[in-house]
Amino acid sequence: MSTDTNTLAYDQHSQAAKESAQQAAQNAKDAAQQAGYAAKDLAQHAANSAQNGISAAKDAAQNGLAAAKDATQHGYAVVKDAAQHAGQTAKELYNTAASRAEDVYHTAAHRAEDLYKTAAARAGETLDQSKKYVRENPVPTVLGAFAIGLTLGALLGLSHHHEPTLRERFRW
Repeated sequence: MSTDTNTLAYDQHSQAAKESAQQAAQNAKDAAQQAGYAAKDLAQHAANSAQNGISAAKDAAQNGLAAAKDATQHGYAVVKDAAQHAGQTAKELYNTAASRAEDVYHTAAHRAEDLYKTAAARAGETLDQSKKYVRENPVPTVLGAFAIGLTLGALLGLSHHHEPTLRERFRW
């Protein structure tokens, strides 16, 4: 009976470790998804900045060829800088998210390993205690096992009792 309790405790700790690992994987997935959203927003911002640069170039062209040339060069530089900045920011966000996801994964893996070791140690201690108890108290242990066996045998015997059907009762 004590071994069943140990197995149950071990199974519960194993389940907890599995759930921790699954949570870590979900956290990593969420972090990567957030990085993707941030990169998309930055790309949209860069596209909007580029559109603003093009509009500025059109207005400058209407005011004269020289002014249009200067505005175009300036707009190009602004767009280039904005695109470079957006790319750099997206890269930094991705690296941060990837690093954070890796940290979460490692933390969960260490936690799962600790839980497993704790469960294994407790199971070993309980097994040792059970063996010691059986060695020190062989008669009560054997009598208890015998009583449990008789009870289970009686219960199983009752559960397989066959009640005859009406046809079987009145068969000619």
